Amino acid sequence: MEKARWGLVGYGEQVKKRMIPALKQAEEAEIKAICCSKPERAKEVEKEQDVICYSKLSEFLENPEIDVVYIATPHYLHVPQAFKAIEAGKNVLVEKPMALSVDGANKIIETARKRGVRLGVNFPLRHHPGLQELRREIQEESLGEPVEIYIHLNRRHYQGEGWWRDQFHAGPMALMDLGVQGIDLALWLVGERAVEVVSLGRGGKDDESLNIAISVSINFENGTQGVIFSSNLARGDSNLIIAQGTDKQVMVEMNWPEGDGRFHFRWREGDQEQEKEYPAYDLYQLTVQSFSRSVLGKENYSPCGEDAFPAVEVCCSAIESLKSQKLVKVGEVLRVTGARYKE
Repeated sequence: MEKARWGLVGYGEQVKKRMIPALKQAEEAEIKAICCSKPERAKEVEKEQDVICYSKLSEFLENPEIDVVYIATPHYLHVPQAFKAIEAGKNVLVEKPMALSVDGANKIIETARKRGVRLGVNFPLRHHPGLQELRREIQEESLGEPVEIYIHLNRRHYQGEGWWRDQFHAGPMALMDLGVQGIDLALWLVGERAVEVVSLGRGGKDDESLNIAISVSINFENGTQGVIFSSNLARGDSNLIIAQGTDKQVMVEMNWPEGDGRFHFRWREGDQEQEKEYPAYDLYQLTVQSFSRSVLGKENYSPCGEDAFPAVEVCCSAIESLKSQKLVKVGEVLRVTGARYKE
């Protein structure tokens, strides 16, 4: 079987716990190389994973056996590293957020278009079959006219130290951890342009305090309202999605990203309560399979850079609203981390 050959940039929790197992399970993919930040670390990883490991990105990108570069490094490195990989002629799958500014996102999207390579962003919830069906129902108005999308996501823990605490390198933590997942999910499910954003948070209202919880309200162009709550403090067994139409409500309990990965859907048809439980899909494996197939010319990948761009715009607006405590129109704010940061 033809395989897409992957090279991984970064060797943190996301790579070790999620992407390497997913890549090893995906028939269409194989790992060819890893890039770490230090020579001594590269030697350790090379022994641990039995694959060549580099400590310099330039040398890593010169490897002709790499078709896909997966980037899972601190957020402020996503744009410069993706740009270099694209310029080297590699297809790129970058972790969320794609960029910390609208300008940064535009830069790599346009570069990928000019170079003729694929640029994707890792939003694994888009690959769940049940959520794909829910999206179809919402956009075909099987629930009636769309009224509201509510998404609750919690991580149950947060990083006590490290780059996550620095807004100028990461953006506010709760927003740029799971909040951006919820924002992209809401945009994808509704399928309409977001026009206004208001956000409130616990921390992150200045450039120093740690953001550990945030709620983001979105007004869509078609009148639908979205509410995304994200927390690195709350405890609970399930995360939630509620899709509300004028005729029907669908509730989704997700044991994700923590837990066993099961999704449970509930809705009412007439007087009867209906439900459907999905098995525990590895959404990262589905992501790897889909992007590998797109590189091999077998299918399209979602989200490509253009599809993920609206989430960058909404995050920019959410940060401005969090700090100003005002409603912000989408598209008016170009960056999420303030004037001191340059991408």
